[in-house]
Amino acid sequence: MIQLKRTPLYTGVFALSATTLALLLCLLFEPLLEPNFFLPFLAAVLLSAWYYGVGGGLAATLLSSAAVLYFFLPPQPGFAVRDLNIAVRLGSFIGLGVLISLIAAAGRRSQMLLSATLSSIGDGVIATDGEGRVTYVNPVAAQLTGWSPKEAVGKAVYEVFPTVLEDGSQGPRLLEKALREGAPVRTPDHVDLVSKSGTRIPIEESAAPVRDHKGELRAGVVVFRDISSRRHLESQLSHSQKMDAVGRLAGGVAGDFNNVLTVITGYSELLRAELPASNPLRRFADEIMWAAERAAALTRQLLAFSRGPSAQPRLLDLNAVLATMDPMLRRLMGEAIELILLPGPALGRVKADPAQIEQVVMNLANNARDAMGEGGKLVIETANVDLEDPVSSQKLGLKPGSYVLLAVSDTGVGMDAATRSHLFEPFFTTKEPGKGSGLGLSTVYGIVKQSEGQVTVYSQPGCGTIFEVYLPRVTEAMGTVSARRQVQPKGSETILLVDDEEGVRKLVNAILQGHGYSVIEAGSGAAALAAYEKNAHKIDLVITDVVMPQMNGFE
Repeated sequence: MIQLKRTPLYTGVFALSATTLALLLCLLFEPLLEPNFFLPFLAAVLLSAWYYGVGGGLAATLLSSAAVLYFFLPPQPGFAVRDLNIAVRLGSFIGLGVLISLIAAAGRRSQMLLSATLSSIGDGVIATDGEGRVTYVNPVAAQLTGWSPKEAVGKAVYEVFPTVLEDGSQGPRLLEKALREGAPVRTPDHVDLVSKSGTRIPIEESAAPVRDHKGELRAGVVVFRDISSRRHLESQLSHSQKMDAVGRLAGGVAGDFNNVLTVITGYSELLRAELPASNPLRRFADEIMWAAERAAALTRQLLAFSRGPSAQPRLLDLNAVLATMDPMLRRLMGEAIELILLPGPALGRVKADPAQIEQVVMNLANNARDAMGEGGKLVIETANVDLEDPVSSQKLGLKPGSYVLLAVSDTGVGMDAATRSHLFEPFFTTKEPGKGSGLGLSTVYGIVKQSEGQVTVYSQPGCGTIFEVYLPRVTEAMGTVSARRQVQPKGSETILLVDDEEGVRKLVNAILQGHGYSVIEAGSGAAALAAYEKNAHKIDLVITDVVMPQMNGFE
């Protein structure tokens, strides 16, 4: 829309120019215009009022009256009927000029207010005529479609505003339906706008017919908005709901599953104790234990990520944790991968849950192993790090301070930037279907952030990968831990064992009897009370499951 400066000078110049042009037209075409020579002057008043408001219209009216009076209605000497006629005509012209000024200025203000309103709203607006051709495009619509108002006006609306569905097929033409049915309609599905550059933008669209005061269909309007942010939030919500579902599922089966794993690991431990290291059957018991450990780790991983169980942090020496995990890590890597542990000297302590730290190391090691399909080298090292430069620490997402670094590097296939950008997202995996859960690295990220640390990754295709885990270094002294007894104790007392899971009950019974105890079994709270009434005089200890049907262990 044309915007003109509204100062008195510009108003006067425009009114004078319009009046001069009207005068020239009247002088050139006087024979044709007579006796309607007022019309060009009224047009000059209309233009002045339209662009410069009431002031412009009144200025043009005054100038036009002077021109008419001087050039076309000059007064005659003495009073005559003609003079009265001139006065009436001139007065009528002035009255029409004032009326036109008021009406045109009001119409202009209304149009400018409507245009300003449409330009300022956050939705895209495209107005069309009754045939569906564009007559107006507001700035938001121009930005989203890529068509400027000058380019868009006159084109078919769906040439400027093409839409597609998620599968790439043509989107619904709501404006055509609205004009055909004479009622507003809205987008029934997820629709993408295809901009002039070919970019797909998710939108929400509605269309409606425009009617005049008689109710007759005159035009149409399409209103749409960019919902990219909302679509992203919906995707995040979907992931959150998916994780919640996984958490509920894992929580529901964790108890029963862990009972089964307890039986498997318990009996494999008993079997290993009975088999000397030279026995060839010993390795089968080792494999059973290893498989059970992996199953238990997967359950803990699901629960840790989806439910976020409360951690039990304590002071840890990462070198001691790695030393304990060394045999298991070497077994996990196999013979094709060389494992190198580089413990840092005088390593500081961190405050974290030991089980979670072990889970971090295992997940990173698993990830490295999968990246080195044909073998390679895995290096796990620790070191003290002091981040004193605020700029350097900010790049790592950390505050300046003292940290303990745990670095896990491999010689695997590496990753490109696109893969690295999604690395810690839940369910993101580069492995083949069925080969990865997509939870390993997201669990690492969650555990490290819960410990107030940070994890970074450096990688390039064909150049391997380095994961760096930074954990805050603490100065608290570690408590003394009593040495584990080397000689397993033997007993002779009688124990009442209560557990509703038969497999667990039999396993614990076998372990206790193997250590010399007498055991009375009960499969429920009621059975335990009945057994106690009969044997109260000889029962020295009760070992009970906590969660049981009908009556729990505390009761």
